Amino acid sequence: MRLLPLLLVLATVVGVTGLTALAVRRPFASHQATVAEARQHAGRISAAALVVGLLAGVATGYLALMSRFTGEAIPGRLGVAVISAPLAFGMASTGVVLLGELTWPRPAGDVRRARLVRRGLFDAGPRWLLRLAVGTFTAGLLLVAAGALTAGPDGRTITVRAGYESVLGAASPYAGPEYGVPTATGLVGLAALTVGALWAVAHRPALGTADERVEEVLRQASAHRVLRGATSAALIAVGGLLTVSALSLRNAAAGAASSATANGLPVGTAAGVLPWVGGVLAVVGALGMVAGLGVLAARAPRLPAETLPTGGR
Repeated sequence: MRLLPLLLVLATVVGVTGLTALAVRRPFASHQATVAEARQHAGRISAAALVVGLLAGVATGYLALMSRFTGEAIPGRLGVAVISAPLAFGMASTGVVLLGELTWPRPAGDVRRARLVRRGLFDAGPRWLLRLAVGTFTAGLLLVAAGALTAGPDGRTITVRAGYESVLGAASPYAGPEYGVPTATGLVGLAALTVGALWAVAHRPALGTADERVEEVLRQASAHRVLRGATSAALIAVGGLLTVSALSLRNAAAGAASSATANGLPVGTAAGVLPWVGGVLAVVGALGMVAGLGVLAARAPRLPAETLPTGGR
């Protein structure tokens, strides 16, 4: 049940994308019209991705919390909802961008140009955004794996021992399977959609223009839109999970150390160091969430003024 909201979003995106892939793209007969319409198309994609992503995030959070309104008491439900919302936003917004790339305008007419240019999957994306995306997804999966290995039997609590391991300190929420499974599921689904959208950007038909700069910038802007939404969602989800998990680690270690001291027992190295480690990791997680909001606001590359068609600015 915890995975149902995210799986519904993923299944909807994949189903709609598959049907749209069969649609016929609207052709344009002239170079000027194609460039102008492509820019308008890109603007509509960007706006729709934001709106649909927000709606999906709110709806997913609501579905994950639904049991609270029906009287069913399930521990950790709020945490799962908070984690699922940004991941649902990322999957929905990336799916909209993917649909936009599949319906990208292409030139038509008696005379058409074709350039033999090999485009790789990651060639169009900004280097910094690609590195940030890969790093965030990797860090998220490593965090989930570490949480699964160190969480308590309930899957959402961290326990720290002190005083010859006779004194315990425990705290939650923590990145155990309770929260790690929804996070990993969302990250894997989001990564798959991101790769699919980047593939669509790399393989979409070229515009009917002789100016290579136009084609290059429009393709770079599309890759930027793909990576922007996906990376922002992953940063917020992973950063949030890291923050609360690190604070729980800090609180559990501090509690164990305090109990050991009160009982006249040695605190131990781990219980003495872990509060500092938890504090530092909590700051890193909070900075990651702030960075996610910043990435979402990052502007895509724009066409140089001299390349804009008359009447299409």
